[in-house]
Amino acid sequence: MIRRAPDEKHKQLLRELHEERVSALKRISGTLEALIGELHASRERVRRATGPDREREVATWRDVRARAIKYRWYLEVQREALGMRQHDVLDEFYRVPALD
Repeated sequence: MIRRAPDEKHKQLLRELHEERVSALKRISGTLEALIGELHASRERVRRATGPDREREVATWRDVRARAIKYRWYLEVQREALGMRQHDVLDEFYRVPALD
């Protein structure tokens, strides 16, 4: 077994923490992308639906949108954990659509 100096162990721990933050960022952004895709599909179903079906589709759309907004916030938090403080560009790539 190779013994590492305390400084080297600390550096290794910091590297591992950084890798986990990056991995979490990827998972969060992937989930957010999927939710945005679901919103676009759901919006089309709402537009085509009528009566009780439309009410059900609107409720589904609202639930998915609430999750997307939560994941958009998670994305900002995770970016801040990585030292990224400017989030205005996120709306260009991760715009959570409205129902219109």
